[in-house]
Amino acid sequence: MMSEQQYPVRNALLVPFTLVVVLLLILLLMAVFGKYSFAEQIFYFAAFVPALYVFLETASRKVITDERGMTIRKFLRRKAFSWEDITHVGCVIMGKKVYLLITTLKGFFIVSNAVDRLSVLIQELLDHLGEEKMEEEARNLIANPISKMSDIFGLWIAALAMSGIIIYKVFIL
Repeated sequence: MMSEQQYPVRNALLVPFTLVVVLLLILLLMAVFGKYSFAEQIFYFAAFVPALYVFLETASRKVITDERGMTIRKFLRRKAFSWEDITHVGCVIMGKKVYLLITTLKGFFIVSNAVDRLSVLIQELLDHLGEEKMEEEARNLIANPISKMSDIFGLWIAALAMSGIIIYKVFIL
């Protein structure tokens, strides 16, 4: 009997993303409760709301596998299907970004390499589905995983920039 395996979004991505959302909230609160212009309040609100939604979507995303099949959880949504429902697993590689395309009897689902331990997930898919249902390019990712660091780097840069703005507003203005 196989135990449940969970594949959430990598912490290396969630940590700086959390920091960015918190810093955006601080900037929004500073603009609302400080003596800042209405345009600045609108700007921070317009940046915070979509960032919060994307963060909630990213933080709640998780692939769960067990002996019965696979479940893909997203923000306020959940899709579950059995191993027999999966008809094909392919992948698209664009630079350092990888998308697993999982085709099922219920539609198709996309899992990116933002998921932690993607190569382990692919091996688990291969073990359950066999080589005939999985493209060779997807199987190659088991031995040669592709990791994208530019998103993580960009989030740390954004957090640094927002920290600089907060320091400037608190200590210089």
